[in-house]
Amino acid sequence: MIKHVEYTPEGVCSQKISFDLVDGYVHHVQFVGGCSGNTKGVAILAEGMNAREVADRLRGVACQGANSCPHQLSLAIEQALSESEAD
Repeated sequence: MIKHVEYTPEGVCSQKISFDLVDGYVHHVQFVGGCSGNTKGVAILAEGMNAREVADRLRGVACQGANSCPHQLSLAIEQALSESEAD
């Protein structure tokens, strides 16, 4: 099952995070805004990984206080997984 996700992050430079969940795996992560090298690197590293593992690894990564674009991606993935389980 493929689920396209668009998430509006809070408290960071990026304005939007989008990605696909394909049978529990993360694909096509894109950040709008944010630190280009950081967000591109996170997107490449997350490609094809188990969504739960990505969320667990990125949760709590700090940049501005206790928040960051990677942390916001973890929240987006967790929200998408919760919504998928409820469907």
